[in-house]
Amino acid sequence: MLECDKCGASITDGAKFCAQCGDPVTEADKAIERNDMPQIPNGKIYFGLSSSSNYTRALEICKNIPSFETEGEGKSIRHVISLPITEVELIVTIFDLVGTWKSSKMLINNRSASKKELTYYGVGCYRNRIKAYKPKQYCFGESDYDANIWGCKRMNMPIYEWGGGWLEYGELDNAGIWYFDKGKIKHELEIALNENELCPVLNRNRIMETLAKIPETISPKSDPNWEYKTEYKEVGREYKEVAVGIKPVVKKTNSYVVGDFIPEWKFDGESSRSERAQVIRIEAKQSKKQAQSGCAVIVATILGSMICLCLSFYM
Repeated sequence: MLECDKCGASITDGAKFCAQCGDPVTEADKAIERNDMPQIPNGKIYFGLSSSSNYTRALEICKNIPSFETEGEGKSIRHVISLPITEVELIVTIFDLVGTWKSSKMLINNRSASKKELTYYGVGCYRNRIKAYKPKQYCFGESDYDANIWGCKRMNMPIYEWGGGWLEYGELDNAGIWYFDKGKIKHELEIALNENELCPVLNRNRIMETLAKIPETISPKSDPNWEYKTEYKEVGREYKEVAVGIKPVVKKTNSYVVGDFIPEWKFDGESSRSERAQVIRIEAKQSKKQAQSGCAVIVATILGSMICLCLSFYM
């Protein structure tokens, strides 16, 4: 990734122009070193004099913030506060007070931002993470529709127990070997990373290391982390169950997670499926063992009913 020499904005890998000022990419643009720990974005809110009752309240809050500054005087007075995006709740509080004024604006990482950035995308998700009972587990997903190995549910690439989604990016050869299309997976990850780059805990390096950790090829015959995804298809004149892809053994996929935290997922589908299979087997065994005794009970019940009817008739 590069840093624009004109405006200082980040330039996405492969881009020919700066997305913020339109300056062409040249050798003058500086390369940005990526550290393992993500850099925390910075937010700024500017606002001027207003007759709104919120003006006094906004000043009371901002004066407690060390970064609070005031420029000019009278009608041309201008206030500004600067806060790391980790203080998102405070930023939201102030923006709710002044955000609708013509004199106000908000910048995040020196880019114009709106309330949507604070309530949606990466920052909005981060706000929910703060409130979560287990913040780290929150990022890895807590249910069967957002469980993921990337450490960010906003990548929109969950691990479904039935496969599907990014798990279908590839092809299965005649020997039953699955070949992942990692180029396509990386492309989708990059899009999601750019959309959610303002999240303070989003770690691009860790996500790409996770992708590298996933095997290029997978054979469910020898790899216990995966199973075949099957469908019934007509083969000749018969319908047979044939492999069409792969699906994960969800409890084992956390072995691909990079970092010290190992997420735990409990899928209702897995337990219910195994329980149903066990019940079916038990019922099948009982029906074989008790078939004759069951019939005898039915016959005896019918005979008993007939005898009772006869006795009642003669009495």
